[in-house]
Amino acid sequence: MGEGLRTEARMNPIATECAMFGEEASFHHVGLAVESIQEVNRSCEIFVEKTQRVSIAFILLNGVRIELLEPLGDNSPISRSLRNGTKLLHLCYEVPDLEAALELCKEAGFHRLWRPLPAPLYDNRRVAWVYSKHYGLFELLERDRVPAADRTQAEGPAVNS
Repeated sequence: MGEGLRTEARMNPIATECAMFGEEASFHHVGLAVESIQEVNRSCEIFVEKTQRVSIAFILLNGVRIELLEPLGDNSPISRSLRNGTKLLHLCYEVPDLEAALELCKEAGFHRLWRPLPAPLYDNRRVAWVYSKHYGLFELLERDRVPAADRTQAEGPAVNS
């Protein structure tokens, strides 16, 4: 067996800290695709996000925030995920400095999918989507709303490679 591999079972395995989005990044939620939010939980407050073609609701599952994403039609990216059998869509981290987090994760092999956009559901705080072939899809949510006039031109092109 290779170095670092252990064969004995552990009750509390040791995890290596990976601060790919910065030291102050904090876990925010898990995104799950569902056919119907109402079938999952009838008491959820549902938000419609037409630009992303989804309905969104949040639940707490033993202290973990879960974002339920229901497709708005067959052309929704959530519909494609459900057809492929993919329910777990993304993990979201809240970051104090979105541009710095994007630079850090780029160094770790993540690719930005498009430029950061304001998210009405989060008081227009910006979100960015990044993907890694090793870790999958992540949403980065800026911790504090930054007025548009204070933003620099550092956001760059719509897609990074």
